[in-house]
Amino acid sequence: MERNQIVQLDGEQYIDHIQNISVNPFFASRLIHAFYTGYNQPAAPLSLIYIILPLIYYRPSRNLLITAKNSSSLRTLFIDDAVKATSLGGIQERLLYFERYSNLGLIIAVNEDKLDLTSEGITLKRKIDYKEVLNKSVKDYIRAAHYLGLLCSKMELANIFRVLGVTVT
Repeated sequence: MERNQIVQLDGEQYIDHIQNISVNPFFASRLIHAFYTGYNQPAAPLSLIYIILPLIYYRPSRNLLITAKNSSSLRTLFIDDAVKATSLGGIQERLLYFERYSNLGLIIAVNEDKLDLTSEGITLKRKIDYKEVLNKSVKDYIRAAHYLGLLCSKMELANIFRVLGVTVT
Protein backbone atom coordinates (compact mmCIF):
# COMPACT_ATOMS: atom_id res chain seq x y z
CA MET A 1 0.00 0.00 0.00
CA GLU A 2 1.36 3.42 -0.88
CA ARG A 3 2.09 5.98 1.82
CA ASN A 4 -0.99 8.22 1.44
CA GLN A 5 -3.34 5.75 -0.17
CA ILE A 6 -7.02 6.12 0.70
CA VAL A 7 -8.46 2.95 2.22
CA GLN A 8 -12.15 1.98 1.96
CA LEU A 9 -13.55 0.61 5.27
CA ASP A 10 -17.25 0.12 6.03
CA GLY A 11 -18.29 2.55 3.31
CA GLU A 12 -16.13 5.39 4.63
CA GLN A 13 -12.78 6.65 3.45
CA TYR A 14 -9.82 6.82 5.79
CA ILE A 15 -6.40 8.17 5.02
CA ASP A 16 -3.54 5.81 5.69
CA HIS A 17 -0.79 7.38 7.79
CA ILE A 18 -2.92 10.06 9.37
CA GLN A 19 0.17 11.40 11.14
CA ASN A 20 1.10 13.12 7.87
CA ILE A 21 -1.77 15.46 8.59
CA SER A 22 -1.55 15.76 12.37
CA VAL A 23 2.24 15.89 12.68
CA ASN A 24 2.73 18.58 10.10
CA PRO A 25 6.28 20.05 10.05
CA PHE A 26 4.87 23.53 9.37
CA PHE A 27 2.74 23.33 12.52
CA ALA A 28 5.74 21.87 14.37
CA SER A 29 7.72 24.96 13.31
CA ARG A 30 5.06 27.16 14.95
CA LEU A 31 5.35 25.15 18.16
CA ILE A 32 9.13 25.42 18.13
CA HIS A 33 8.84 29.15 17.41
CA ALA A 34 6.41 29.56 20.35
CA PHE A 35 8.76 27.62 22.63
CA TYR A 36 11.70 29.92 21.86
CA THR A 37 9.46 32.98 22.25
CA GLY A 38 8.68 31.75 25.76
CA TYR A 39 12.32 30.85 26.39
CA ASN A 40 13.22 34.46 25.60
CA GLN A 41 16.98 34.25 26.16
CA PRO A 42 19.71 35.61 23.85
CA ALA A 43 20.56 32.07 22.74
CA ALA A 44 19.10 28.68 23.59
CA PRO A 45 20.65 25.23 23.34
CA LEU A 46 19.76 23.40 20.14
CA SER A 47 19.05 20.17 22.04
CA LEU A 48 15.93 21.72 23.60
CA ILE A 49 14.02 21.39 20.33
CA TYR A 50 13.75 17.64 20.95
CA ILE A 51 11.59 17.96 24.09
CA ILE A 52 9.01 20.32 22.57
CA LEU A 53 6.94 18.05 20.32
CA PRO A 54 6.89 15.01 22.64
CA LEU A 55 5.43 17.16 25.41
CA ILE A 56 3.10 19.30 23.30
CA TYR A 57 1.61 16.57 21.11
CA TYR A 58 0.87 14.35 24.12
CA ARG A 59 -2.46 15.52 25.56
CA PRO A 60 -1.77 14.90 29.30
CA SER A 61 1.46 16.93 29.30
CA ARG A 62 0.00 19.60 26.98
CA ASN A 63 -2.98 20.04 29.31
CA LEU A 64 -0.63 20.60 32.25
CA LEU A 65 1.38 23.15 30.26
CA ILE A 66 -1.79 25.01 29.25
CA THR A 67 -2.49 25.60 32.95
CA ALA A 68 1.08 26.78 33.70
CA LYS A 69 1.69 30.18 35.23
CA ASN A 70 4.79 32.37 35.34
CA SER A 71 5.43 31.05 38.86
CA SER A 72 5.25 27.38 37.78
CA SER A 73 8.29 25.16 37.31
CA LEU A 74 8.84 21.90 35.49
CA ARG A 75 9.14 20.22 38.88
CA THR A 76 5.84 21.56 40.27
CA LEU A 77 4.07 20.92 36.98
CA PHE A 78 5.26 17.38 36.28
CA ILE A 79 7.03 15.84 39.28
CA ASP A 80 5.63 16.93 42.65
CA ASP A 81 2.25 15.26 42.08
CA ALA A 82 2.29 11.52 41.31
CA VAL A 83 -0.80 11.79 39.08
CA LYS A 84 0.77 14.61 37.05
CA ALA A 85 4.04 12.67 36.80
CA THR A 86 2.26 10.02 34.71
CA SER A 87 2.08 12.59 31.89
CA LEU A 88 5.82 11.98 31.38
CA GLY A 89 5.34 8.24 30.86
CA GLY A 90 6.92 7.09 27.60
CA ILE A 91 8.55 10.45 26.94
CA GLN A 92 11.88 8.94 25.86
CA GLU A 93 10.12 6.89 23.16
CA ARG A 94 8.12 9.93 22.05
CA LEU A 95 11.33 11.93 21.93
CA LEU A 96 12.81 9.41 19.48
CA TYR A 97 9.60 9.31 17.43
CA PHE A 98 9.42 13.11 17.06
CA GLU A 99 13.13 13.67 16.39
CA ARG A 100 12.64 13.83 12.61
CA TYR A 101 9.66 16.19 12.92
CA SER A 102 11.61 18.40 15.32
CA ASN A 103 14.42 18.71 12.78
CA LEU A 104 12.00 19.50 9.96
CA GLY A 105 10.15 22.05 12.09
CA LEU A 106 13.40 23.79 12.99
CA ILE A 107 14.47 23.94 9.35
CA ILE A 108 11.14 25.52 8.41
CA ALA A 109 11.31 28.06 11.28
CA VAL A 110 14.82 29.08 10.21
CA ASN A 111 13.81 29.27 6.53
CA GLU A 112 10.81 31.44 7.47
CA ASP A 113 13.18 33.80 9.31
CA LYS A 114 11.61 33.18 12.74
CA LEU A 115 14.69 31.60 14.34
CA ASP A 116 18.39 31.62 13.60
CA LEU A 117 21.08 29.01 14.20
CA THR A 118 24.28 30.47 15.59
CA SER A 119 27.39 29.04 17.22
CA GLU A 120 25.80 29.91 20.61
CA GLY A 121 22.58 28.04 19.82
CA ILE A 122 19.16 29.06 18.57
CA THR A 123 18.24 32.73 18.62
CA LEU A 124 14.78 34.21 18.25
CA LYS A 125 14.35 36.61 15.35
CA ARG A 126 10.61 37.29 15.64
CA LYS A 127 8.21 36.64 18.49
CA ILE A 128 4.87 34.88 18.27
CA ASP A 129 2.04 35.85 20.62
CA TYR A 130 -0.26 32.95 21.50
CA LYS A 131 -2.92 35.45 22.62
CA GLU A 132 -3.37 36.56 19.00
CA VAL A 133 -4.18 33.05 17.75
CA LEU A 134 -7.91 32.89 17.06
CA ASN A 135 -8.50 29.14 16.86
CA LYS A 136 -8.89 27.79 20.44
CA SER A 137 -7.31 24.40 19.72
CA VAL A 138 -4.30 25.91 17.98
CA LYS A 139 -4.01 28.55 20.70
CA ASP A 140 -3.78 25.80 23.35
CA TYR A 141 -0.88 24.15 21.51
CA ILE A 142 0.92 27.47 21.01
CA ARG A 143 0.33 28.53 24.64
CA ALA A 144 1.59 25.19 25.95
CA ALA A 145 4.77 25.51 23.83
CA HIS A 146 5.27 29.10 25.02
CA TYR A 147 5.02 28.11 28.68
CA LEU A 148 7.27 25.11 28.18
CA GLY A 149 9.89 27.55 26.88
CA LEU A 150 9.31 29.87 29.82
CA LEU A 151 9.70 27.01 32.33
CA CYS A 152 12.84 25.72 30.62
CA SER A 153 14.42 29.19 30.66
CA LYS A 154 14.43 29.04 34.47
CA MET A 155 16.60 25.90 34.60
CA GLU A 156 20.02 24.64 33.60
CA LEU A 157 19.97 22.38 30.54
CA ALA A 158 21.08 19.24 32.42
CA ASN A 159 18.37 19.78 35.05
CA ILE A 160 15.67 20.06 32.38
CA PHE A 161 16.58 16.65 31.00
CA ARG A 162 16.95 15.20 34.50
CA VAL A 163 13.50 16.41 35.61
CA LEU A 164 11.89 15.11 32.43
CA GLY A 165 13.80 11.83 32.66
CA VAL A 166 15.18 11.92 29.12
CA THR A 167 18.51 11.73 27.40
CA VAL A 168 19.24 13.53 24.15
CA THR A 169 22.10 12.32 21.99
